Amino acid sequence: MHGHRAVEAVERLRQAATPHWAALALIGSSACAYDWIVDGDAIAWLGDPVDLFDLDTDRPPATRDDIAALMRPGARLPLDKMVYAGAGGRETFSGRYALRTKTGGYVAIEDRGIVMRGADGRIERVVGTLAATQFGPDTQGERTGHLDRAQMRDAIDAAIDWAASGGLDAALLMVSIDALGTINDSYGLDVADEVIAATTRRLAAALGAEGGALGRVGGNKVAILLLDCAREQIRAQASRLREAVQESMIATSSGPIAATVSMGALPLPSGAATSEVALMRAEDALSRAKRSGRSSLAIYDASPEREAARKHKADTGAQIIEALKADRFRLAYQPIVCARTGRIESYEALIRMLREDGSPVPAGDFIPAAEELGLVRDLDRRVLELASVALRRAPALKLGVNVSGMNVGDEMWMHTFATHLAGDRSLTSRLTIEVTETAALHDIDDGIRFVQYLRAAGCRVAIDDFGAGYTSFRNLQTLDLNCVKIDGSFVKGIASRPDNQAFVRTLVSLAKTFNLEVVAEWVGTKEEATLLRALGADKFQGWLFGAADMTPPWDRRAS
Repeated sequence: MHGHRAVEAVERLRQAATPHWAALALIGSSACAYDWIVDGDAIAWLGDPVDLFDLDTDRPPATRDDIAALMRPGARLPLDKMVYAGAGGRETFSGRYALRTKTGGYVAIEDRGIVMRGADGRIERVVGTLAATQFGPDTQGERTGHLDRAQMRDAIDAAIDWAASGGLDAALLMVSIDALGTINDSYGLDVADEVIAATTRRLAAALGAEGGALGRVGGNKVAILLLDCAREQIRAQASRLREAVQESMIATSSGPIAATVSMGALPLPSGAATSEVALMRAEDALSRAKRSGRSSLAIYDASPEREAARKHKADTGAQIIEALKADRFRLAYQPIVCARTGRIESYEALIRMLREDGSPVPAGDFIPAAEELGLVRDLDRRVLELASVALRRAPALKLGVNVSGMNVGDEMWMHTFATHLAGDRSLTSRLTIEVTETAALHDIDDGIRFVQYLRAAGCRVAIDDFGAGYTSFRNLQTLDLNCVKIDGSFVKGIASRPDNQAFVRTLVSLAKTFNLEVVAEWVGTKEEATLLRALGADKFQGWLFGAADMTPPWDRRAS
């Protein structure tokens, strides 16, 4: 609330016979309260939300529809969630959404309250408070009024609860722009971002205020929740949305560009019981749609094999989360040896998950699921924490740790690094951060900043899987690296592969041009080691010199 209006309100309350302490408390906490009579759709306010949040309206919203009119098209569902909360038997609720301000932007609102029912169990009244808040680390919703991934999951869960309890059916669409990589390669990342933003705006406008909810759930993925949409209506709704995207060229800073979208669809509530499963199944349907070509639609169709694979992935994700909570992750150390002497010079730290009985889970059984579910971010941070402990435990130990592409420049990873390592060069000087070539070069500017930060902190930086992204090698000279690790697929069987020998010879020559140390991975035989040494490799890593072992190196020496 603007300052002078707040002062006036407080003065009126002070002069009242019985000061309204609740109103004073609301003013002091920059909040307002509402009383919504559901039958008749009428809202009374304690405090002025227009002044408090600078809303783009001349009077306080008198109905739920008035509030919806201040929301971004397609983002009404969080407001309706209070009804869904009551439908599921819950008395209290909390939700977040964005309301348009007079400046044309959006203010993030947190809505908390309680529902009251009549004798028949129907909701008659909703009483709550509104306060400005932040959406969290992903501020996309605050800037645009669209939902972020967490809010989208809340909306999907609410729709599933509502439909399952007798409400209207819904449908979830997972949408992505076709051939965005081609647009990126032809015009650059900035223009690709313009196309994504324009496509999202067109989808939101076509969805309409009453249609459901829309949220960005990935760089090129938009989730759309369609309310009051039975399975037999999905194709028509999806067609309408696709036509809205491609009805005209998109104006960009590089000129007009045509865009189409493909969609994966999932009927609700029959298609999934939770938002996590719903998003996975809609994404699976999207993958099938994209295999069919541009502007395609695929509706999720369960199969025993697909369902078994999906269940395994979901179960593995749950196991990873539980293992993180229970501190059941450990490091396995694989030696990296000098090519000339065979002496161990450092180790690569690889994460391993333990079952409840203490037995290890093979990496191939949980790493792919962690990458698909986005949990690799958490694993990378845990590796960093465990590595810092190991470096403190063994002052002579040198370690290399991997950072996935998701974590290059990620704020949470950087915070973990700063908390456990930054500022202590006795640790960072013995730490090598390994980043895949494709991750480092995906956004060269971000890659440069990330490497500069690590080098300034005292770390060495290596490019892992070197050669897999060879077409982008021209950018490698812009990164201030220490080392490259040749992708193991070029090393395995190299003694009998003249083509791989020629390729590795070229990679080593290029690396040496930039004074980079070369580590060959997956070295499995003495013949391979001899050949790689002759080609100029400085260090070896692989089964020939030792597998990854969870016994810490200092304990191995002691034994």
